[in-house]
Amino acid sequence: MGRTVGCVEVQAQQAGSYQQEHATAMRMAASLAATAVENVSLIEREQAKEEQLRQSQKMEAVGKLAGGIAHDFNNLLTAITGYSELTLRELPTDSPFYSKVTEIKKAGERAATLTRQLLAFSRKQILQPKVLDLNAVIPEMEKMLRRLIGEDIVLETVLDGSLGQVKADPGQMEQILLNLCVNARDAMPEGGRLTIQTTNVSLKQAYRNQQVSIRAGNYVMLSVSDNGCGMNAETQARIFEPF
Repeated sequence: MGRTVGCVEVQAQQAGSYQQEHATAMRMAASLAATAVENVSLIEREQAKEEQLRQSQKMEAVGKLAGGIAHDFNNLLTAITGYSELTLRELPTDSPFYSKVTEIKKAGERAATLTRQLLAFSRKQILQPKVLDLNAVIPEMEKMLRRLIGEDIVLETVLDGSLGQVKADPGQMEQILLNLCVNARDAMPEGGRLTIQTTNVSLKQAYRNQQVSIRAGNYVMLSVSDNGCGMNAETQARIFEPF
């Protein structure tokens, strides 16, 4: 038995007006239509496979490039963080430059996490997931995020006091949060409100049926929302591309 791909319905104005030859002709027409539909479906599947292959090859090339850049960039960061540490040792803590050099050191360390992301993307470094409290990660980045988004954007954090813990790579979580905040800033050129929120959520089976890659159960949710212009369809189609 073949697979049903559609239905053809023919109605007659008078009962008994259809003969056997009419039924035979309709079966032939339906068979031709089904063949055409199957051919179109086959072509679409082949095109999807070709696009997936091209995307995979492109990501492989980008990964190799990212890995090479990350190694060179990491050498520069070693000098930045090293000299900032030496400077902090020589500066008194009440010096007006102490906090500024501290920020340089923190920026260098966060840039180093970015190189780890690039190396992980190029499969030259293994990620190091560990148990994290997102409510502790966000405040550590808040000062930098406020400077990053500018004075015209109000940053609001809503942290669930009973938040569960997650197992993730700390550098990846910081980079995700940083990227989302940068995207939100770019979507609000005239200013606006940016909200970072954490909460516990329980995903039911109904949600699982719609999102096949997620199992039903208890999760920690980190959300970043803004009142900016949003993304057009073209941008949404490329939302998960790394670069």
